Amino acid sequence: MNQLTIALAALPLLMALSSQGDSCGSAKQQSVNTKSAAVQQEGRMTKGTWGGNHILMEVTEEGARVEYDCAHGTISEPLKVDSQGKFRAKGTHFRERGGPERVGSEDKGEPVIYSGTTDGKTATFTVTNSVTDDVIGTFTLTLGKISRLHKCL
Repeated sequence: MNQLTIALAALPLLMALSSQGDSCGSAKQQSVNTKSAAVQQEGRMTKGTWGGNHILMEVTEEGARVEYDCAHGTISEPLKVDSQGKFRAKGTHFRERGGPERVGSEDKGEPVIYSGTTDGKTATFTVTNSVTDDVIGTFTLTLGKISRLHKCL
């Protein structure tokens, strides 16, 4: 009886998968799907929480806020994505250190470029110091994923 239940539960999935290979009318459907995928990628990165290993990014209409284990950053302009899923935006990167912040020693941050690619669900980006061209790091994020950060103590 248990095998019958599993077989019946899997039947709709198998039917859906087999219908994707059907060539009847697929040319018209494929052109519509291709067009909608391109439209989805063009424009702006999806607003919301993006998470990855030791990184969390909150994308808004105006840009984004990025949190790392021992740093944070801001993206000061909308994250525009081209038809190939590529993006490039200016921002600032702030290195953090443990202990209390001293009065008068506020870090002004360093100017950076956040550049990378996204498919709308996953993004890979590199943070590069825009003055020295030093790469600060490369990260992979997933839309809707919450990360665990280990802040400097």
